[in-house]
Amino acid sequence: MIEEYNLLVFNSTHHSLQAEKFLKANGYKIMMIPILPEISADCGMAIKTEVKDVEITSLLEDNKIEFAAFYHVLKEGLEKRIKKISK
Repeated sequence: MIEEYNLLVFNSTHHSLQAEKFLKANGYKIMMIPILPEISADCGMAIKTEVKDVEITSLLEDNKIEFAAFYHVLKEGLEKRIKKISK
């Protein structure tokens, strides 16, 4: 089974909640999830987005919502590949 998604990580819970509220208000289908063990961040939560939503980082930056990094995650069976896209 293949699963592919993007992941936004944050340096604070405040920023993750601010981003979640903003993105949902703008019609994005997102999900708050615990941060993957392979990724370190001060906040324990991340926002999972669809692969096609690559413009999310620009949208957050334009609206002064801080995030620590943006990753692409590809899971195939037991193998997981994580690629940092920005920051």
